[in-house]
Amino acid sequence: MPARMTHRAAIAALFSVPFLAGCSHPAAPVPPVVTMSFCGSSPQKAPSVVEVVCNTDDITARRLVWAAWGSPAASANGVAVVDLCAYEDCHTGAFGTVPIRLIASKITVCAGHERTYATLRYVFVDGSPWAGVPADMKTSGYIAGPGRVLPPANQTVGLACG
Repeated sequence: MPARMTHRAAIAALFSVPFLAGCSHPAAPVPPVVTMSFCGSSPQKAPSVVEVVCNTDDITARRLVWAAWGSPAASANGVAVVDLCAYEDCHTGAFGTVPIRLIASKITVCAGHERTYATLRYVFVDGSPWAGVPADMKTSGYIAGPGRVLPPANQTVGLACG
């Protein structure tokens, strides 16, 4: 290639770099990761299984599919495995599944600057699997024993930092 053509090609290449750079878009900032810790679990991002009421197997949400994870409120649909005898006089125990929706909200900053959801609300899509059990039931003298952990009346639980 003659020197004159090499020189022109070099000049053209130098002028095209700023032109192409001007057409690029700045990279979008990467949002900080948001996690969730529940019942002593390690922090997780969009967990597929959540033990809703700690220290019992009364409500465990499974096959969760999350929407808007990392936003101020994220929601998940899934299936809850519930102990149908948890609040009745059943001697053998019986488990069933019902549709459930979880809403994680109230992002807080934990030690180490980790962002995590602090509140979890659950809703049984087709109504409570314990129909007829009052939301404000007390367990004193109840067959399950005094002090048994019950699902909260307002269906909202606090989440701890991991």
